[in-house]
Amino acid sequence: MWNRLNASRPLLGALALSGVLTSSVGCIDNTVSLYIRQVQSPTVAGTMCTVTIEPTSQVITEGTLDVALRNSYTLTPLLANQLIARSSMELRRVETSTLNIQGFVIELHEGSPDGALIGPPFSVYQNVVVPAALAAGTPGYAFAQIQVIPPQIGDVLRTAVCRVDRTGVTDDCPVPRLSSVNRRILVKVIAFGESLGQNSVESTPFLFPLNVCCGCLINFPLEADAPATMGGGAGPDCNAGMPIIGPASCAVGQDFPVDCRFCSSSRPDLCQPRGYSPTGMTCPR
Repeated sequence: MWNRLNASRPLLGALALSGVLTSSVGCIDNTVSLYIRQVQSPTVAGTMCTVTIEPTSQVITEGTLDVALRNSYTLTPLLANQLIARSSMELRRVETSTLNIQGFVIELHEGSPDGALIGPPFSVYQNVVVPAALAAGTPGYAFAQIQVIPPQIGDVLRTAVCRVDRTGVTDDCPVPRLSSVNRRILVKVIAFGESLGQNSVESTPFLFPLNVCCGCLINFPLEADAPATMGGGAGPDCNAGMPIIGPASCAVGQDFPVDCRFCSSSRPDLCQPRGYSPTGMTCPR
């Protein structure tokens, strides 16, 4: 999987300089057989994160990207193929209705489909095979994992969203005052590819709202605050016990609250509470 900014592809034609997506007449044979049904949520079994192709599994209806913790966002869309299987042993007819998805076109808009573009549209190329439907009304399913916020855009969003006041920050009091100027982005996704019968297919646009914040997903459980005799400090901390394993551990900083113990050692400036001191000093809260 890889991203390329300002990418173009033959099926859709060139991306106009104005950011409007255009396509040549007749280059797409089918825009109804393929669609994005929903966005799958990860599940955790032990220490493993998994995603299923079941349409009844847990879904994410809108996302959250905490740019204090990460600078990219990965979407897991469930792709549905409505083309009915055509293979037949008796008739010696091969399957032509399976779809080979070749990639996705991504647009990022401010707040709504008509909102200003955040950077130019870009393509993410990834091969995903979506099996044919066994019967009408029973699509074949497969999921993809695509990076819809690449790091270069995430870094720009971090600068725009995060407000960090480092007044009084020292080695003894390393936690700054953090505030957020939240942004709401609408991610527009179009999948493209072709059937095994070499007919080009393209999905209708799928719109996914994404909230961008700074520090909003960092959670400080009460049980994470060690007593002063254990933590070695007079103020609050995130030093007691082990982090709770859950979907947040699959992509720290994306969609789910993050137990501060996941990052309290590596990022004490973010994942320790305001007032924390590693040396026992009294720090501002």
